[in-house]
Amino acid sequence: MVDRKISGIKRKTTAIEGTYRYFQTINRILSHFKREQDKILITKLVQNNGTLKSLLLATASIHLYHDMGIRVLETQQYNKFAYETASHFEEQQKKLLMSEFEMLLKNSFNLEIDLLHKIIKLENSFLNLLINERSSDLSENEKVRQKKELDEEIEQKLLEIVTNYPPFYFYDFIGDLIGLVDEIKYEILEESSAFKDLSIDLEKKLERDEKEDNFIELSTLDRLILRIKKRFEFKSYKELQNQAMPVRMIKRKIIEYESEKFPVSIHALRIFIEGNTIKENLVDIIDESLTEKIEYDSFENKILSFLKSKLFEQLKNNPNDFIYLLQSLKESSFDEIIFLLNTRGVDDILKIVNIDEDVIEKVKMNMVRYNIHEQDLILLNDPERNLLYQTNKLLCDLKYPYLQSIIGSIDNLSDVNIINLIYRDEIPLQKLWSLLEERLGFTINDLREFVRKKQIIEKVFFYDLNLSNYSQIILILNFDEFFNNIVKDIYLHILSKILRQYSRIIELYNKVTNDKGLYLLALTKIEGTLESEEWVNIKFEELIINRIMKRQEELVIVFSARNQVFLVNGFILSLLLNKSLKECISELKTQPSNIFGDDTQLSLKADLISPVSYCLAYDLVKRFEKFNEKGKSKVIEVIENVEKKKQEKRRIIREKQEESTFNWIERRITSANMGISRPGINPNQFYWQEKDTKILTESIKIHSESGPNPKIKFFEFYKESIDLIKKLEPNFKVPSDEQMENDVSQIIKDVLTERLKHDPSLDEIKAMVDGERFEIARRIAIKIGKILDKVLYFKFKKKRKNS
Repeated sequence: MVDRKISGIKRKTTAIEGTYRYFQTINRILSHFKREQDKILITKLVQNNGTLKSLLLATASIHLYHDMGIRVLETQQYNKFAYETASHFEEQQKKLLMSEFEMLLKNSFNLEIDLLHKIIKLENSFLNLLINERSSDLSENEKVRQKKELDEEIEQKLLEIVTNYPPFYFYDFIGDLIGLVDEIKYEILEESSAFKDLSIDLEKKLERDEKEDNFIELSTLDRLILRIKKRFEFKSYKELQNQAMPVRMIKRKIIEYESEKFPVSIHALRIFIEGNTIKENLVDIIDESLTEKIEYDSFENKILSFLKSKLFEQLKNNPNDFIYLLQSLKESSFDEIIFLLNTRGVDDILKIVNIDEDVIEKVKMNMVRYNIHEQDLILLNDPERNLLYQTNKLLCDLKYPYLQSIIGSIDNLSDVNIINLIYRDEIPLQKLWSLLEERLGFTINDLREFVRKKQIIEKVFFYDLNLSNYSQIILILNFDEFFNNIVKDIYLHILSKILRQYSRIIELYNKVTNDKGLYLLALTKIEGTLESEEWVNIKFEELIINRIMKRQEELVIVFSARNQVFLVNGFILSLLLNKSLKECISELKTQPSNIFGDDTQLSLKADLISPVSYCLAYDLVKRFEKFNEKGKSKVIEVIENVEKKKQEKRRIIREKQEESTFNWIERRITSANMGISRPGINPNQFYWQEKDTKILTESIKIHSESGPNPKIKFFEFYKESIDLIKKLEPNFKVPSDEQMENDVSQIIKDVLTERLKHDPSLDEIKAMVDGERFEIARRIAIKIGKILDKVLYFKFKKKRKNS
């Protein structure tokens, strides 16, 4: 029973979401085939070679580049393509990723298909043995002989896989045959649905692995290896190759599991063989498509149509056979299949037994013909929302005298039938219909239409088409969607077995890229520590090294690279440095290693070091630190260049502003001087006005913002203005420079003290607020205006005396 109390954030655990997460890596990849823009990108990459293999490789490249943001060429290398377009540079990166992915994948598709054929063949051998054992006409000696043959077949296949396949295929093979793969995946999904901390310290993030369900294939393989080793008592793959005991134990477990997992009846066992035949046909279609030119949508539709026809055929024959076939194709138990059907809306298999395309077509046609909607069926199927049920309930709740007063003259109360009443128009009933609308919120016409549809459904769907209930009609309306979902589940299940290694490599790219983000955060923490906190640097560096070593171990397993030092560590380095895998392998082989320090210029030797190595992890950390420092230097250089350009732009603007701020006062002084000199002119019109103060205030304020120290700029403007005024009348005594500087200082002090309550410091003057700057400019403007008026009056008096 699920606890509904919420005290944090809990992830969804519905069956449908679980199915999606079960195939989440494959789902993410296949979703690219559904997006038109991605289709164009994929087609561009594969050009004329549109085989399933090339399409999957191209899709992986698109996913890595666009969805995960992986880059394999540095920005410096972009300059090499400066004469070409940016899109060409992007294309180069995606082709590099595609080439790398193909190199890492090797012949995995073929090996996994071969492995799947082996499993199917072995299962058929078990099924045939069980059929023969349960058949009465087979002698005991023959049964013993067949068991011995099966025993030898299992051992032969185990030895073949141990000898000829990379180790992880052995674990996949055993995991499938004894049901461990599905068991582990369900465990991971169940554990991952538990509560998680909303925030985790960086130190803990570096220590912990990421959520396993985010990397379902890698996590499954990791648990699978540990569990098989523990269960069958061997410590290494080499030990397994050299000792017979673990192989015998594994063989016994396979026989035990396979003998118990199938149904009892011989008929059911034959249906399972039929299911395996369908699986083999599907695998063959996929196998052929790997080397044949295809269009993905057509390829998928071909598979889904094939599956749909086989399932539909079995459904029409016998519902039990349909269940058995689903069990075989989905490799699930009876209970799991019933649960799956329930989640898809089928709570009774008999509801879909007699459904065929003809019935579906008739149901849809009659729905349109009689204007019946799915919502009508939902209302009829739900008593709480059924209008007729609600009306009858209302009548039952009414008091007897009240109801009798309404319909007593029309019919006897004991014979009241609401279906008959709703079509009558007697005046006493109007009161009842008004009550219906008031209490239940729908009109008598709504009820009449509801009853009409109910009667049509009972006649057309239940009687004529022999359907049993409303939920069956709803299921038929959604039957295509239901069947398509079932078929898509089967397709994804089979495809997931062929794309296991493909998915693991995708997840490895994702995992190392996520690690890179944690490493960057850790390096930032290291840079922010004091010299006295050197232990913090060591702690974070150790955590990074340990995490890299975990990735080394995973890569050794997935790439089957026990002796490939440069491939394993080159893969990690390529994602840390945003370089191609080939370039990073070459860098590790040829460039001096950080292991030996700065004094010794020695490169790594593959024969002297293991792929999983503390020393190599340390080397990768140091290379990443240098790359990060180099990247930061470039960023700082870019920022400095941008800042220089901004400063130059500000300088030009400032010069223009300074020039423009003096323009108005110069024109004002000049025009006043010329006007006052004319004969017969009233001097009052040239004296300073309030509007002049407003205009000059704005000019002074703008000028004060053109430098870091506003006090200097205020004085500069004040002095320049007074110097212009003095040119009008050299004999008039204007304030000295010292007096003007004192005036400005006093004005600034008076204005700022109002807010600060003390004499302002230089820093406080520089940090003055906008309103204060405006007030200072206004007071200086008033002073300039008063001095200009005095000079104009002096000049006017002088002119009159001379005349």
